[in-house]
Amino acid sequence: MGFDLGSLAVAVISVLGVGLLLGAGIPLIYALAVRSHESDRPGSAAVSVALIAACVLLAIAGIVMIVFGDAIFGG
Repeated sequence: MGFDLGSLAVAVISVLGVGLLLGAGIPLIYALAVRSHESDRPGSAAVSVALIAACVLLAIAGIVMIVFGDAIFGG
């Protein structure tokens, strides 16, 4: 039984990616949405709405993973 660095690297990258997306990613996307909403550029309102919708969907996905994670992932 050996130590597989490849699968360890994949696991670490997966955890970091999900952590950044659901942890620091949502406030970043929200900040970009607020900045876009304050801008006077054409189309900035649509971009702002799309980014806020992404924040809401990511937050709901995080809650679903927390509540139903065992049922979804079979843990």
